[in-house]
Amino acid sequence: MLVMVALMTLGVSQKAQAIEDPNPVGTLVLGARFNMEPGPGYFGVGANIVGDYTLFNHWWMGHFTLGGYIGSNFHTHMPQFTFMPRATYGLNITEDLEVHAAVMMGLGVRFNTALNHVFFSHGELTGVRYYFTPNIGAEAELGYVYCMGYFHIGVTVRL
Repeated sequence: MLVMVALMTLGVSQKAQAIEDPNPVGTLVLGARFNMEPGPGYFGVGANIVGDYTLFNHWWMGHFTLGGYIGSNFHTHMPQFTFMPRATYGLNITEDLEVHAAVMMGLGVRFNTALNHVFFSHGELTGVRYYFTPNIGAEAELGYVYCMGYFHIGVTVRL
């Protein structure tokens, strides 16, 4: 988390010329990730997919996206799933490196033998994407997503 905060601070503290152009309007970024949720007496693992569509570029030095998040997490006693819209602000530090912050709110479903129920879910994350090629890279996000974990890592594709 400290590295991500340092990268975001670096991006904010440099002149505008030091930041690469934001993603063009219409850029679609898809990610598939593994997530972990450690807790007292349990350890949850799962997977999630995200999609971010660039609506505005040149908001200050970055770009604003809207998209979605579909996640799952499996504890030993109850699987759970969430479905949330997602808003993200991203800064392209270099041509290959992007830092971003995202917020999400939506619904979750929890299944167990005694009760199945729907609950409100939310998430606040900071993250980084690094592209090995112009369109394929790796991403990591750290933050809180209710019932889905604190750390997400996976692959990303820019279309």
